[in-house]
Amino acid sequence: QSWPQLALIRCPTFEVFFGGSRGSLKTDGMLGDFLAHAGLYGQDAKGLMVRRERTQLVETYERAKAIYLPLGFKFNDSDHVCRGPDKSRLQFAYLERDTDAEAYQGWSLTRVYVEEITNFPEPAPVLKMMATLRSTASVPCGFRATGNPGGPGHQWVKRRYLDGCQPWEVRDFEYENPWTHQKVIRDRVFIPGSIRDHNLLGPEYIANLQMSGSAALVKAWLEGDW
Repeated sequence: QSWPQLALIRCPTFEVFFGGSRGSLKTDGMLGDFLAHAGLYGQDAKGLMVRRERTQLVETYERAKAIYLPLGFKFNDSDHVCRGPDKSRLQFAYLERDTDAEAYQGWSLTRVYVEEITNFPEPAPVLKMMATLRSTASVPCGFRATGNPGGPGHQWVKRRYLDGCQPWEVRDFEYENPWTHQKVIRDRVFIPGSIRDHNLLGPEYIANLQMSGSAALVKAWLEGDW
């Protein structure tokens, strides 16, 4: 649907933040990323997509149905999980509190998706999900997040993904195994998305954003200004 979406789906970087203006097709990008991931790794592809609140999750779940059902995915509405014809699995959940993240201890996931990451006031519940990314089948794991400027988590998200670097700049972070002293690199990148990347939403939606609030809010939501 847009070239930043294509970049997202092809991106081999471990941690990707896909953010910017509203209407930049971020949710579709996340769902497309899992389709690409599942197409490569089949039953070993295990994903979790989270929002901060249950009510926020509804729209994401319904969008997943619209895209995935024609492709043969089966949905279990009681567990909010879908399974592909290739036995891949994507679960939908919410992280309202720090303790909600602890409920996933012991899970083995190859993809974690955090929708609207700036809705999280603190990074703790989000970053705890990194510990679920592991695979005994040697599947490359990855963390993906979306978000707009603003919200209670604006400052920590900006510090993590934007401060001290440029959009599209891949940064490496080195970690050392405390027992073997082996060095491991984890990389991180910010992919900017804009409503101008596509023409799927008409000028009426642009006008709606212009009416949404203060000049600063409009600049954040319409132009992706952090």
